[in-house]
Amino acid sequence: KGQDDGQDNESETYFTDYQWQKNIEAYNLRITTGTTNEMVYARSDIFQGNNTRENHSLYTQLDKKMGRVNLSFGARYENFKISSEKKYLIDGDSLKSFSAGRPVFRTGINYQVAEATYLRASWGQGYRFPSMAELFISTNQSGIEIYPNPELKPESGWSAELAIKQGVKVGNWMGYLDVAGFLMQYDDMMEFTFAKWEEGDGIVGVGFKSVNVGKTQISGVEVSLSGQGKISSDLTINLLAGYTYMEPISLTPNDVYITSYNGY
Repeated sequence: KGQDDGQDNESETYFTDYQWQKNIEAYNLRITTGTTNEMVYARSDIFQGNNTRENHSLYTQLDKKMGRVNLSFGARYENFKISSEKKYLIDGDSLKSFSAGRPVFRTGINYQVAEATYLRASWGQGYRFPSMAELFISTNQSGIEIYPNPELKPESGWSAELAIKQGVKVGNWMGYLDVAGFLMQYDDMMEFTFAKWEEGDGIVGVGFKSVNVGKTQISGVEVSLSGQGKISSDLTINLLAGYTYMEPISLTPNDVYITSYNGY
């Protein structure tokens, strides 16, 4: 009989998705709307008991074609709720459940400059609620503790992209070269952080905990090449290659976003 090491995890996930779409040909307009719903029931030693996570959302997107231009606009409302059999101290209140929700928006444009040349630009918001692991996990791996943080705040942000896609033909090879510049900004970004979180001698209390690290920015450039070419009448090769350069920085480097046990 194996020894119970306190690492058991059992969960059930229920997911539904409904989508309705309508094409209005007289206006070259497509309307898409729907709802997604997810419920997770977890019974886990490492999540400190029984927990429930709910995610409900409503969304709508409009896509319109005007000659060589394609426009899109979308909106989505996200609502999350976490419930636990154990009470946690959150912002001074002892709670067994908490929820959060907000709307997010996105828009984009794609313009066909020439037969094989496309320009595109997009902007969109994002919203992420902490996972059960980030909120409740409590475990020890090879002597390093992983600590829960039920006071985690959801992270939100936006991203923008400007890109060009160019068709290329070299001999028997045909493909596309895509070059995109992007910029992303996040508020209350979540990150697993290593520090000493509890009192103790030596490495006691040392480990990882997910914390909000303030306002951050990620910018960069992505280049990708995809194509297909015939080596012979019986052999065709598909090519896919890419390179991404990014620079993540903190926009509030002097702010104190968390204090560990030893004051750092």
